[in-house]
Amino acid sequence: MSPNVPLGAAMIHSALLMLMGVALALNVIRRRRSARIGLGDGGDPDLALAIRVHANFMENAPLAIAAYVLLALAGTSAGFIHALGAVFLAGRVAHAAGLSQYQGTSLGRVLGAFASNAVLIVAAIRLLIGALG
Repeated sequence: MSPNVPLGAAMIHSALLMLMGVALALNVIRRRRSARIGLGDGGDPDLALAIRVHANFMENAPLAIAAYVLLALAGTSAGFIHALGAVFLAGRVAHAAGLSQYQGTSLGRVLGAFASNAVLIVAAIRLLIGALG
């Protein structure tokens, strides 16, 4: 399917988020193995952080994936979906990097959270307009 059609755009950005989710999960697995902790975080701050980074991603990414698919099914342009997808992915990368730095609030966390939430709000508004318009 072409990336120039809405469903193709949704598929591309969904796949990229899925791959990022797997990468973050693999980071948790790697940390578990090195710390020899099978369940929970065992009090290991590095493992606790890796778990939190992955969990935060998983709290947000499924909403974006659902939005991409619904927008595509509603006939929203591929360009609009690509724009949302690029901003959301950049936001999630920035957030994960910022959260991984142990600095409490960091620029990456702030920008990432803002970008991610802005995309979800814009997508929700577009979906509501499409449903009610």
